[in-house]
Amino acid sequence: MKKIINSKPDLSSQSFWDTDLHKLDFDRYASFTIIRVLERGTEHDIEEITRYYGKDKIVNAITTAKRLLPRAQILGKQLFHLSNEQLECLKSLPPAQNYSMY
Repeated sequence: MKKIINSKPDLSSQSFWDTDLHKLDFDRYASFTIIRVLERGTEHDIEEITRYYGKDKIVNAITTAKRLLPRAQILGKQLFHLSNEQLECLKSLPPAQNYSMY
């Protein structure tokens, strides 16, 4: 059976334990959906958001996010060949306070 290309992503509840996926507006909350999947989703979830949103929209969500869990940062860099300099969340980190090497 052939999948409809524009059909909503088939996502697991692993990433969305606190969200009703049947009510989620995937277009209106694209960045939320993309980031949540990259932070907590399965491999299938990542394939689904890639199919639904496409590379450009995912890269935009990753690079403009103010905060990303380390897993999303690593996946963004690996899957979409991004550098630390491209991730806004790494640019806006506050400087370490009361830090000493000794």
